[in-house]
Amino acid sequence: MTIEHVLTLVVTFGALGLFLWNRLRVDVVGIIVMAALIVLRLVTPREGISGFANEALVTVGAMFVLSAGLVRTGAIDLLGRWVARFAGKSEMRLLVLSLVIVIPLSAFINNTPVVVVMIPMVMGLSRRIGASPSRLFMPISFGSQIGGTLTLIGTSTNLLVAGLVLELGLPRLHLFDITPPALIMAAVGVLYLLTVGRWLTPVRETSGDLLSTYELRDYLTILNVLDESPLVGKSLRELRFADRYGLQVIGIERRGRKLSYPRGGVIIQSADLLYVEGKSADIAQIAEADHVEIKGTKPDFPLTMPNGEEPKGSPEEQGKLAEVIIPPQSPIVGRSLRDLNFRGRYGVPVLGIQRHGVALHERLGNVPLEQGDILLVQALPAELQQLHASGHLALLGALEIETKRTAKMGLALTILLAVVLLAAFDVMPIMVSAILGVIAMFLTGCVKPEEAYEEVDWMVLVLLGSIIPLGLAMQKTGTAQLIATQLLRTIEPFGLFGALAAFYLLTSVLTELISNNAAAVVLTPVAIATAASLGASPMPFIIAVMFAASNSFMTPIGYQTNTFIYGPGGYEFGDFLRVGGPLNLLLLVVATLVIPLFFPF
Repeated sequence: MTIEHVLTLVVTFGALGLFLWNRLRVDVVGIIVMAALIVLRLVTPREGISGFANEALVTVGAMFVLSAGLVRTGAIDLLGRWVARFAGKSEMRLLVLSLVIVIPLSAFINNTPVVVVMIPMVMGLSRRIGASPSRLFMPISFGSQIGGTLTLIGTSTNLLVAGLVLELGLPRLHLFDITPPALIMAAVGVLYLLTVGRWLTPVRETSGDLLSTYELRDYLTILNVLDESPLVGKSLRELRFADRYGLQVIGIERRGRKLSYPRGGVIIQSADLLYVEGKSADIAQIAEADHVEIKGTKPDFPLTMPNGEEPKGSPEEQGKLAEVIIPPQSPIVGRSLRDLNFRGRYGVPVLGIQRHGVALHERLGNVPLEQGDILLVQALPAELQQLHASGHLALLGALEIETKRTAKMGLALTILLAVVLLAAFDVMPIMVSAILGVIAMFLTGCVKPEEAYEEVDWMVLVLLGSIIPLGLAMQKTGTAQLIATQLLRTIEPFGLFGALAAFYLLTSVLTELISNNAAAVVLTPVAIATAASLGASPMPFIIAVMFAASNSFMTPIGYQTNTFIYGPGGYEFGDFLRVGGPLNLLLLVVATLVIPLFFPF
């Protein structure tokens, strides 16, 4: 073992450790790895930054924009409304139709925006027919991942492995080369999701009472505003209860009249009873400072007035409760409500936050927001429309959100089809056709350039560009061959099929623990070296790594779509292992048998 081997292994295992530690963003870890490789002279500076000129990275970026074209013109919304029309009141039919849409779409565009658009629609439909969303969300997420393996452009992982194959001197993979084995695996996966997987999927009942769902009733207190209180004569907007005390005003009772979810313009009067949500220490603080009297705790405060009547008050005074979810790539991820000036920016107050199905009770204004967080907001219908249209948040249960540029929907679909056909018939590489597709999206107005910058997942692109040199270093220094030699001692007795299964399993487990792209980068050169030592073609092993890295079913953190459905579905961590574990093992067996039929040893 040479010093280069030792240093490459240190960088590799250091990267894996940082990914597992999960305290740094994956793109930051990638940059650290790139810098370490250059500083330790395991790659030249030019090789160190070569990942940012890789075909895979350019193609992934272009596919983000093409996906945005379908979203911005309402193509995916249209398919969602088609599901609503034909699903009827059958949960099974709703699931089948959702998979019929999600799987083919995920084969050609980024699956994350597909799931982001579908989940709110399915949430609304499931509530309408009385079905549990948890029975639907997990199969949809898993189906989107299976769909992503059907073509080379289905996931960034597929493109990354294809790019590495070129960098390492192997023949180019074409758009539909991986489709035949992937179709068989997809058919088996869907059959599982509709049978055994459906039986294993948990039923998580969601409460129709949003105050109870967010446990606001347990933190609700009545405050009586005294005559000498400095609150009298000021509006809720001026008083900024959330910023000053960490409290939310849920309602006001004035001379027997209850006003639910008052707006910021409501003026506080003497003898008002304020229904506030917050911790006892914060409530005691306002009671002492602002001359209000605690009148009671955990009061019964209905969402609507008795007998189903709407709460009294003008539209300007009150709003309605709604839930919005933070999608991946939203610019508000990592920032707190206070940093964002959320109420001033979006015009609506946040009454509660759920994370992974658990209501948060610390001061909401200080909580850094994460993708998949669900916010309970109070807003007018028009404000909810604007909130959803911003793309920063998605309204759960919204079925009829107006979409801009529907007139350009046909153009967006035509452009995507042209991109696929040009690559499929080898008229030009997929990178070139994708770039031309992006230009066409801009020139036709399907996507504006400023919107494109918002839609691109820069964290993925930076990770791809910075982590690719690790694969080059493993190959260049001979570290991949060294690891392969050690692996052979274990897997050689099981033959070529056993070795193929071992690589699928190793990639699958590593993907659940770290970034799927990082797992692919580490194992692709090892797979190539192992195949060479076995005297076999590297392609079956490369395809196994590609498929396994793209299918992450066993944890809610292994893939973005799993993280996104975690909270809305009310899932527990173990639910993914119970449903996704058997699916991973099933696909491992199918992949081991099927891949060599199309990519012989």
